[in-house]
Amino acid sequence: MEKLQINGLYKCYPGFEVQNVAFKVPKGSVVGLIGENGAGKSTVIKSILGAVHPDRGEILLDGKNITSLTKSEKQKLSFVLDDTGLPSELNLSALGAVMSDIFLRWDPVLYKHWLKRLDLPENKAVRTFSKGMKMKAAIAVALSYESEILVLDEPTSGLDPVVRDDILEILYDYMQNENHALLISSHITADLEKLCDYIVYLHQGKVLFNEEKDVLLERYAAFSCDRSFRKELDPARVEKILVREYGIDVLVRKENLPQGFQYNKVGLDELMLFWSKGENL
Repeated sequence: MEKLQINGLYKCYPGFEVQNVAFKVPKGSVVGLIGENGAGKSTVIKSILGAVHPDRGEILLDGKNITSLTKSEKQKLSFVLDDTGLPSELNLSALGAVMSDIFLRWDPVLYKHWLKRLDLPENKAVRTFSKGMKMKAAIAVALSYESEILVLDEPTSGLDPVVRDDILEILYDYMQNENHALLISSHITADLEKLCDYIVYLHQGKVLFNEEKDVLLERYAAFSCDRSFRKELDPARVEKILVREYGIDVLVRKENLPQGFQYNKVGLDELMLFWSKGENL
């Protein structure tokens, strides 16, 4: 069953369109949203948040349009944005008191649990926190009112590897509940490769891939060759090429390679490079 479903999302801006974006976030799964800057990821996230109103399309939470949700139903959905938006003058103890008045399902015991787990001081003002501490605090808030789907926008951007690992561990813990789901937009594809079940790749406002991560990464391979070899390449077997100073990088489906051919595995970074900067043969 889908916890979150995006159907035919369309938004027109001057010079750019987000065109008929559609994907699902099934219960018990982690979906990674990737794409180059300006691909439309922020529009999708803000549309789910309600900060952007699409020209067409619908967003469903547990099968119900988000525009018709009750306050209690809306609080099944929680957000953590790159700009956390936490009140800078409050300490985390005072912040918890404020949140208890906002969220119907707020759990103060659970909040204290996450503050302790994330090693966050209750009595220091948020303005004194590092970026990593602010992100941890925002995640602690998001996990303390029993939300069932968590949407994160660049949660590990600009953080050191230790803090990134702490956050990934927390997200793993969150997903131990099979009724939870997670949508995460990030440029750090190494984190998504560790965490995600599905990948949605936005390119120039359109969904280019919407697949299981393991299936997607297993499908493709890459190899390099001299520029003089270009005329020997078969267009029917080549997906994309990247012409470099030193030669050509070639993206192919593994099924189109001869048995025993030596190839390189590709990750999400490589796939994005081939599809955003590569050319057809």
